Amino acid sequence: MLEPPARAESKAGLRLEKLLDADALFFDSKRHFEALLLEIGKNIEAERPDLAFPFADRRCRLLKPSARDFLLRSEISRRAGFLAEGAGDLEKAIALDPTDRRILQFALTWGEAAQKSVAARLVLSEDDPDPALVGAAADWLMKEDEAPLFVVSRRDGLIKGWAAWMGAAEFHLRFEGQSESIVALTPEPDHWLADETRFAASIRLEAAEDWEIATLLRDGRRVATRRLKAGGRAFADAAPPPAALSVIVPVYEDFAATRACFEALFAQGAPPAARIFAVDDASPNAALRAWLDDQAAAGRLVLLRNDDNLGFAASVNRALALCPQGDVVLLNADASPPPESLARLAEVARAAPDIDTVTPLSNNGEYVSLPKPNAVNAMESPAEIARIDRLAREANGLDFVDLPNGIGFCLYITRACLDAVGPLPEVYARGYYEDVEFCLRAREKGFRNVCAAGVYVGHEGTRSFRAEKRRLVMRNLAVLERRFPYYQIESASFVEADPLRRARGAIEALLPNGAGRVALVCAGGAARLLARERAEALAAEAAPAPLICACAGDRAELRGASGAWPQSLGFALDDRAGLDGLMNFLRAEKIARIELFDPLALSPRLLAALFRLGARVEIAAGDLEWALPLRTPFGGACRTPDASGPCSSCAEGAYAVGAEEEARRRRVKRKRAILARAEAIRPLDRMSDQIARHIFSDAAVVPIAEPPIATRPLDRPPAGALAVLMPLRDPLADRLVIALGRALRRRDETARIVVFGACVDDLAVMKPGNVFVAGAVERGEYERLLRQYEASALMSPYRTRLFGRTDVLSRAFALPKACFDFSFGKLAREDGDLALDPRLCDAKAAALAAQWFSAPSQRAASC
Repeated sequence: MLEPPARAESKAGLRLEKLLDADALFFDSKRHFEALLLEIGKNIEAERPDLAFPFADRRCRLLKPSARDFLLRSEISRRAGFLAEGAGDLEKAIALDPTDRRILQFALTWGEAAQKSVAARLVLSEDDPDPALVGAAADWLMKEDEAPLFVVSRRDGLIKGWAAWMGAAEFHLRFEGQSESIVALTPEPDHWLADETRFAASIRLEAAEDWEIATLLRDGRRVATRRLKAGGRAFADAAPPPAALSVIVPVYEDFAATRACFEALFAQGAPPAARIFAVDDASPNAALRAWLDDQAAAGRLVLLRNDDNLGFAASVNRALALCPQGDVVLLNADASPPPESLARLAEVARAAPDIDTVTPLSNNGEYVSLPKPNAVNAMESPAEIARIDRLAREANGLDFVDLPNGIGFCLYITRACLDAVGPLPEVYARGYYEDVEFCLRAREKGFRNVCAAGVYVGHEGTRSFRAEKRRLVMRNLAVLERRFPYYQIESASFVEADPLRRARGAIEALLPNGAGRVALVCAGGAARLLARERAEALAAEAAPAPLICACAGDRAELRGASGAWPQSLGFALDDRAGLDGLMNFLRAEKIARIELFDPLALSPRLLAALFRLGARVEIAAGDLEWALPLRTPFGGACRTPDASGPCSSCAEGAYAVGAEEEARRRRVKRKRAILARAEAIRPLDRMSDQIARHIFSDAAVVPIAEPPIATRPLDRPPAGALAVLMPLRDPLADRLVIALGRALRRRDETARIVVFGACVDDLAVMKPGNVFVAGAVERGEYERLLRQYEASALMSPYRTRLFGRTDVLSRAFALPKACFDFSFGKLAREDGDLALDPRLCDAKAAALAAQWFSAPSQRAASC
C-alpha cells in the first residue's frame, strides 16, 4: 500500500483527451462502465491519482454504485492527499457492505479510529476470518483496550478458536451444558498472534454434544462468553395453557421502548384470550430484566430467559414450542401497536382461507412503510400512531394487498400456516431474513402474505446505523438468494409496481390537521427542482413541512417536503371531484402562503381555484423561462463569429415571428392576468431579483438575502478546470457545452471542462475530448468536487433558469463565473466575471466564454 503523498501540483493543463486516451471503448455505452475502470488502472499504475479521480468519481455517480466503487474513490482521494474526502468514502463503503474483506482491510490500514474499531469487530465476528485481518484487528482492539479477545466455534465435532491477552494471568475455558468441563489455556510463544507484550493460545478439542456455552475465565472470573448452540431456560417450568392468540416479543435492550411496547400490548383490549411471551435474549440491561421479572410475577406475561444471545429466530422458536394451538403474532420490542390493532389483524387473517401472514402498515416497515414507502420514516407519538390507525381503518377498513413476504416487526401468523411450515429457520445466525424465508416457504405451500391496509403499527427500528446490523443483513441476504433465487427480482417488481399506493393515498386524504403550511406549486423541469429545494429550505426553518404540488398536464401530486406527509396523494384536475378534493385538502391544511413556480404551465382551472383559496399568492422567480421574451432553441451558424455583439443570426433566434408571435401575445396576456392577481414576486437569487424588478416593475418584490462572500475560498490553480454546473438535464445546455468544448479546444489545447451534473447524452457531450461529465451531483458535494477537479472558474449553461447556484458557489469559494445576464448589466459583478448577452447564439456564446476562460488576465470583460 502506498503512503499518502503530499498533494500533487496541479496538472490541469493536461488535455482530457489524453486522459481518455482516445479509447473507443470509453464511448461505447454498453462498455463505458468497464472503460472507466481501465482508465483508473492506467493512471494508478502511472502514479497519477489526480488523473484517476474523475473516472472513479463518475463510477460512483452511474447506475447504483457498489461498495467497491466508493472504496476505489476513497483510496484514490487518499493518495492524492484528500484524506478527509477519502475517509468519507470509506465510511460509505463500510456502510454498503461490511462483509467485504477488502474494505475491512483498507479500514484497518487507513481508516480513522472509529472506522478501525468497527472494522476490527466485524472481522472477529466472521464465521471464517482471514488470519491476516484477524491479526490487524487484534492489534487495534488491544491497543485501544487491553481486554482479552476470544473467538471460538463448533465445527465437525470439534471446538476451534483462539484467545489472546495482555499481561501475566491464568486463563481457562469453561464449557457448559448438561455436563461441564474446564480447560487451561497455555500461552504459545510461536502463536501467530503472540508478540513481546501479547500472549495467545490456540483452542482445539473434541466437543461434547450437550455443550452450549464456552466461557473465558481470567484468574477464575468470567471475562467473555460465546454460544456454541441454541439453548436456554424458561422462567416457568410448565407450558402455559393454550390461547386463541399468542404474542411473542424477543427482548434485548432499550428499556424505554420495550416497556412502551408491552404497555401497548397490555392495553390492547381485544382479544381477551391473548397471551404475551417475552423472550429475554440475554439482555445486558439490569433495569429491563428486573422490570420483566416484575411483570411475569404479576401474571401479565410469560417470561423466557436465554443464557446467551440467540438472536430473533431462536428466541421466537423457544416461545413457539410453548404455543401448540392458536394464531401467533411476532412483534419487535420497539413496535407500538395501538388499541385493538391485533384484533383487526386477526379479522384480516380470516378474510380468506389461504391467508397465512398479515402485516400492518407502519412508519418503518419496508414494503408497508408510509408516508414514504420502502423507507425509514420517523416514529410518531403513541397518540399520533393511534390517530393514523383510526384513519387507516376509516380509509381502508378490512382491505388487504398481497405482499411478496410479510415483515417481522409485526407479523400475524395463522395456526394453519404454522402447522404447515413449522418454526422459523435458524440458518440466519442472529437475525434478518428468517421472517422472509418463513413467508416464502408458506407461499410454496399455497398460502398468501398480505398487508392489512386498515391497520397501522408504529415501529422505531434501528435508531442509528450499526455496521454489525448491516453485516448480518448482507450475510443473510446472500443466504436467502441461494435458497430463493427469484426473491430479489420479485421484490424489486413489487416496489416498482407499488400496489399499496392507493391505500396510502386514501389515508393521506384524511390526514390534514389544520396546522398551517406553505404550499409550493410547480410544473415540471427546472421549476420542479427549484420548488423542491425551496420547500426543503422552508422545512428546515419551521414545521409542519411545506407541501409541494407538482403538476403535469391534468394531474396534481401533493408531496410533503423532506419526506413528510403526504407522499402518495394525487388528484385528477380534469375531473371536478378531483379538483374539489385537492382544494378541500388544502383548505383543511389552512395554507398560509402559496408560491407559484412557472404559473403558465399550470392548469387554468387549478390557478383559478388557488387564487380563490384565500391564501397569500406569490410568484416564485428562479426559473424565468415562462416570463422572458425568448424562444428556443437557440443556436445555428454564427454569421459574424468575430463580432463582439449579437449578430443577425443571434437576433433571429431571439424573438418569435408570425404565428408564434400571436402565441407569444396570448402568453403575455395570460402572464399579466396572473401577475395582476398575485400579491408579490419572490425572487430566489440575485439575478432573478434584478430581472423581476425590471420586467415585473409594477409588482411588489420580496427582498432577498445576499449570499455570503468567500467563506471558504479555494486555492485556485492557475490553469484549472472550468466547472459547468448542470443540476438539470437540458438538451440546449448539452449543445452549448459541446460548442464550448470545441471553441476552447481551438484556443487552448490544454484547457478542460468538467460538467457537475448529468447531461441528456453524457457521451456525446464528452466527444470533443476536453469535456468530462462527472454525473449527478448533490448540493452538499460541490466543495469537494471543486477542490478535487481543481476548478478555477464556474459557468452556468442555462440562459433563463437556475441562476442562483452558480452565484452562491462563486461567492462562497471566490471563483469567477460566466453566466447569461438577463439583467443586462443591472446586476453588479465581481471582478473576473463574464456576463453573456442571452440573445447570443451558441457559437457566439461559446467563443466568448472560451476566450474569457483561456485568458484569465482578461476576465473582467463582459459581453
